Parts: sequence; structure tokens; C-alpha cells
Amino acid sequence: MGELLGSVLHAGDLWESGLRIFGGRETAEKNRGSGIYPSPEKEQLERYADAFYGLSKLFQKMPCQKERLGDDDLEALFGSVQERVCAGCKMAQSCWSNNYFQSCRMLYEMVTELEYDGAVSQEMEDRLRLQCGAPEMVIQVLKEEYGQARKNLMWNNRMMEQRMAAGEQIFQTAELLRHTAAGFADAPEQEQRIWKKLRRELRFLNIELNGIRVFVCEEERTEIYLSLRAGRKACVSAKTIAEVLSECCGQKMRPAWNCRAAVCAEPGSFHFVPDTKYQIFCGISKITKAGELVSGDNYAFLQKDTGKVVMSLADGMGSGAEACQESEKVIELLEQFLDAGFPQETAVRMINSCMLLQNRQQMFSTIDLCMINLYNAKCDIIKSGAVSTFIRRENEIEVIGANAFPAGVMQQSDYESMHRQLGSGSTVIMMTDGVLEALPEENREQLMVELIGRTATRNAKEYARRLMEKVYLMQKLHARDDMTILVGNIWEK
Repeated sequence: MGELLGSVLHAGDLWESGLRIFGGRETAEKNRGSGIYPSPEKEQLERYADAFYGLSKLFQKMPCQKERLGDDDLEALFGSVQERVCAGCKMAQSCWSNNYFQSCRMLYEMVTELEYDGAVSQEMEDRLRLQCGAPEMVIQVLKEEYGQARKNLMWNNRMMEQRMAAGEQIFQTAELLRHTAAGFADAPEQEQRIWKKLRRELRFLNIELNGIRVFVCEEERTEIYLSLRAGRKACVSAKTIAEVLSECCGQKMRPAWNCRAAVCAEPGSFHFVPDTKYQIFCGISKITKAGELVSGDNYAFLQKDTGKVVMSLADGMGSGAEACQESEKVIELLEQFLDAGFPQETAVRMINSCMLLQNRQQMFSTIDLCMINLYNAKCDIIKSGAVSTFIRRENEIEVIGANAFPAGVMQQSDYESMHRQLGSGSTVIMMTDGVLEALPEENREQLMVELIGRTATRNAKEYARRLMEKVYLMQKLHARDDMTILVGNIWEK
């Protein structure tokens, strides 16, 4: 599936293949002039999405989990008791032919006691002795068979969890493909207008424009792909092309992070995105639990070409190497899903399902995710088992808390999503539970607000270091748990 997404979601390759299918640049220019621009990529992605939707429905129709033994399970259990104990008993004819329903009812009542109390009551044993020639053997075999039936039920439920998790992943993949296909909106008039202006301007730089493709993304933001080739002895930087492109399309553009640095004699595809209004500076400070070699906390900063920056923090259960492995796994999955284009809520749900699929040792990890849109300074915060996040706006400090379970605990992902509007000079402070728990038990969050208020610096790295120093001193330089603080300062360019 990863190879499929990797081949499908590379827009530059799709665009170039589209031109080849329809006859190259000449055919594209002809279609552009007639107002018709073929979009085979969109149709193909929609077909992929429909196929994945159909596959996810098959998983949804599978049997659900059971909390108790069903009728078939009980019937098999009673049959095992009859075969192991009653087959050679002289009273078998009386119990299982003449008084079949009474015998089944008594076994059912004993199973109910085992289910709720964990043992068969003395009263039930006395009743059994009046009707059965081997009551001790019946009770012993019933306990053994019941224990095995409960194990089978547990493993069947686990299998159902894994199937539901796999179905959730398939459904979310279909959602991503549908969302990506929507970005292939045809914009022939805009492409034609930019094509005419840009081709004329690039001639002065000895650059040949072989093709153009405009994609309309979320919030009506446009991304532009250009196929360029420099003339003999010419070499022009991608930043220079971005300046020319900005004048032609009426908005400031910049090369994408994966864009080539310069246009040379060899033809190539170049990706340009709108420049952002805001920028962010990030800082990190970590202290490992006393006596441990590695921290169970992991973090990541991810900046995307969509103009969004993701600050993520994961805290594995406990401390040490195993906790580090769990949180590291969560961070890696977050980076992969978000970099592939999954929305943050979808990424959290898929991580939860991934942990359910492989969580045999019952290891869990919190997820704390903050996604900041650098076009409008909007902030989306998602928490799954994580402690509060603090947002500082000048002299105001807001506390954002949540009560969701960590990832991998519940079959259905449990998270809370909040949205906030930031501005130039706003500061986002994220931390693991070890930081808050280092403070006195009463009013920990209020005390942290006071510590943040007394930290006066605009440097994100220095901000995180100073705040950690204050917390560490309150623990008398002895960390009782792993502690990590992430800081992000947002400024208008």
C-alpha cells in the first residue's frame, strides 16, 4: 500500500505522465487553447478511492466483538463436559436423555457463577451432588473448559480488533485518495494566462517553458508545477524563477522544499507554492529520568509545503528503552502519515489502529500534536492522553487540557481536538507529564502559568531551556521522570 501511495501521490510524476499520454506539450497546448484540459490522474485516483471504499466495507460487515460466551460457545462447552465426564457414567442416560434441559440449566448456572464470581458456590455444588454421580469431576472439567473458552473469546476479540483497525486504515486511505483527487481541479484559464506571461518572461533568461500545471489545494491555495529547461551555458536558480512566477500569477511564490535548486540544460520538473505570511522558530529542552540512559519521550518538528508546521510530542508508557521505542514509533508514524498528506485527525486514528494491530505487550504512548497554519496563524491541537498545552499571547496565557486515553488503549481512537487563533508574537509551549508532575501537587497548571509568565525571552530555544531549568531546580536537580518541553514562537514576516 505504501508503494501505491508513493507512486500515486507524486503530483509531478502524474503531471508529466499525463502530458505523455495526451501527446506531449503540443497536445496540451491545443487542449488548453480549446478550454479542455484532460485530467486522467483525477479519474484514476477516484477509481483507487472507490476500490478502497469497497474493501473497507467488507471489514465493516465482519462480526463484532463479544463480551460474553454465546449460545454456540456454551453448547460446545457442555458437549466437552459430557464427552470427558459423562461418557462412561451409568447416569448419563438419565442426565442427558431424560433430564437434558435440567442438566443444561444447571451447567449454565455454574458457568454464570464462574463468569461473575470466579468460582462455583457451595450451594450449587450441593445441588449438583443430588443429581450427579461425579460432581467434583464435573466442576473441575467445567472450570478447565470454561477457562479455555474465555481464552478463545479473548483471542477472537483481539482478531476482530485487528480487522477493524485494518478496515479503518483502508477507509482512511480511501479518504486521502478522494481528497487528493479533489485537488486535481481543472484550471485551464488560469494555466493559459500564466503560460503566456511566464513563457515570454523566461525567454529573457534563456529558459524554455515546456509545460505548466496548476493545482487548487485546500483554502483555494494554488500550487504550480513547471517543466523547464535552460538554454546553452545558462543556469538560473529556482528562487529567480519564483520571483518571475510571482509577477505572472499575482501572488508571492517560493520553491517547495523538494524543488530543485537551479534550472540547467537537463529538463526537469519544478514545484512552487505560495509564500507564507508567518514564520515559526522552535526550541526544545529535554532531561532524562535519573538512572535511565535514554528518555521515553520523543518529539519532531515537521514543516510541509502546504504552509503548515507540525510540533509533535509522544511519551511512552514508563521510562527507559521500551518507552523510547513506543514513543519513537508513534513519532515516525506521525511524520509518515502527515508527510503523505493525511489530515492530523486521520493520522491519529491510523496510529491508534496500528498500535492495536501490533500491541501484544500492552504498551501505549501519548500523542500531543500541534499543527500551525503559517498562512493565517490558525492552530489545531490534538491530544490523546497528553497533558495540557500552554499558549502565551503577550500577557495572556491560555491552558488547553484534555482527558483522552493514550493511543493503543481503545479500539476506537480516543482523542480531543481543539482550534485556536494565534498571532504574531504568540508562543506555544508543549510538555510531557514529567514536567508538570515535577511541580507541587496542588495547582500544578497554575504554577506552570506563573513560571511561563516569568520567562522573558523571544528566543524559542532559550525559552525552553530557561523554563526547564526552573522546573529542574524545583526537583532539586533529580528528575523523577523523563521531561521534555517544546516551544514554538510565531512571527509575521
